[in-house]
Amino acid sequence: MADNWDRFPSNIGEMLGQIERKSFTFNYKKFEVWQGGACIYSGNSIGQIVAKVVNGQLNVTIDDVMINNHIMKHFSFGEISTNNDRIMWSKDIFNSSDKVERNNPDISSLFFKQGLLSKVTFTIHDPNTLVEFYS
Repeated sequence: MADNWDRFPSNIGEMLGQIERKSFTFNYKKFEVWQGGACIYSGNSIGQIVAKVVNGQLNVTIDDVMINNHIMKHFSFGEISTNNDRIMWSKDIFNSSDKVERNNPDISSLFFKQGLLSKVTFTIHDPNTLVEFYS
């Protein structure tokens, strides 16, 4: 069964106008780590993603011993986009630099159902990993 995520207009890198930048706290109950199309690690955890907008930057903290071997505890994004079923925060959406850091997410996607944040994902390029958190 396909998820019925809320829909957003396509506005990559705010090329079609400014997007409101909002802080959020996401309480998750489950996470999955994906590499090469396979789930390599998953678990249940009463965890929290705290994301605060400061001077246009989204500063994220995930402090959970269950997952911190796969994703940094603290990182930030400076760019925001909307595209179909997600709001995306990114570091370099147009790939104008080759700067990547191990376990440091390059893109985060926020998925909403009826206006409520239901899933948060992080795309990491070193190593090529997708980390998903579910409410």
